[in-house]
Amino acid sequence: EAGAISSAEKNAPVLSALWLTGAGLFLAWRLGGYLLMRRRVLRAGQPVGAVGTVRLVESREAVVPVAFGVLDKVIALPPGFMAGPDSAERDLAIAHELEHHAGRDLALNFAMQPLLALHWFNPLAWFGWRALRRDQEAACDARVLAGRDPATREAYARLIARFARGPQPLRAAP
Repeated sequence: EAGAISSAEKNAPVLSALWLTGAGLFLAWRLGGYLLMRRRVLRAGQPVGAVGTVRLVESREAVVPVAFGVLDKVIALPPGFMAGPDSAERDLAIAHELEHHAGRDLALNFAMQPLLALHWFNPLAWFGWRALRRDQEAACDARVLAGRDPATREAYARLIARFARGPQPLRAAP
């Protein structure tokens, strides 16, 4: 019958509403989680310096160095990090986090959230998100190590391995 409405057409508004509700809830969850993390880290933090426009804070909420903030740029460090015995490792870790800011990784991560929200139900979107984050880390590592001598590269590899063995870092950038 030409005038008949299929069941898919009848259900389209309900399915669209469910999909958009999921996307909205996803965005609220991601943004809320980020804002909560930021507030907790900064509330528990002590300023320890700055590099250009990037503030450095030590916070008991940070288990590893982590960069966050697009407009108000911050690198959170574990307590006592700046006073640690190995200044070369400290400088490399901070250089890594500074590269996230310089490479605009955090801005890209924020910009990706609406797209990821629209595909909240799609496992391929999550696979793509994880691949993007791995690529960002690899590119950041490459920028930090560009032109460095073998001893510095070895020290950086030890640093990365040590952080990888530790507790899960907080996820600053959504």
